[in-house]
Amino acid sequence: MSTEGNNPRLDPEFFIGTAAISLVGAFIFLRVSFAFCIGFVLASIVAMSWYFWPLISKRFPSPAKKVNENDFGQRVSLRLESCQQKEFRFRSEAESIRESIAALRDDLERSEQAGTEEKERAGQLIKEFEAEFNLRLAKAAFFADCATKLRELLDRHRLHESIAARKRELDELRKTNFDDEASLEETRYHLEQDSIQLDTIAELTKDISISFKAEQAEELRAKLEKLRTSL
Repeated sequence: MSTEGNNPRLDPEFFIGTAAISLVGAFIFLRVSFAFCIGFVLASIVAMSWYFWPLISKRFPSPAKKVNENDFGQRVSLRLESCQQKEFRFRSEAESIRESIAALRDDLERSEQAGTEEKERAGQLIKEFEAEFNLRLAKAAFFADCATKLRELLDRHRLHESIAARKRELDELRKTNFDDEASLEETRYHLEQDSIQLDTIAELTKDISISFKAEQAEELRAKLEKLRTSL
């Protein structure tokens, strides 16, 4: 048997035996039916893949998720997750110890015929369990406090990141202020020019209208004068 990982799938005797069985079986099934032979070969390939998979996975392990040491938020998030997992672990252990203490006390109370030595041993065991119980609670409290501090750090980091992002956004907005000011000035200038031109056109139209009416009055006056003369 191979000593690597104590995995029976890495046993060379198993590999040789499987290969021999595969060859003999393929030969036998080939004499019976070609379809059976193909099926047996495919099954042998699956078995070989099952055998070689531990070797392949050890030689080419999947890349572990790397932590960017320059990314403060990522580092803090991973430490927070670790603290939460440890807190949960120690609280679970404390609960298991508490159940063991309760079971031991129940057994001690039911054992009325137990000797003094047995009762003392049970009492001592309960005390030791209680010490481990209190230690687990202290560890869980420690990691709970650490998680709280890390959450506060993470919230502050996110605030700093938000402030920096909004600052960049504000800078980008301010970059266009000068262009916008030039555009506003240009629009104001064209508006003034258009207003001047419009006023000029209105004045010319008014003069033409007045001139036209004056000519009509003069013509009418001449006609009236001519009629008056003919009387």
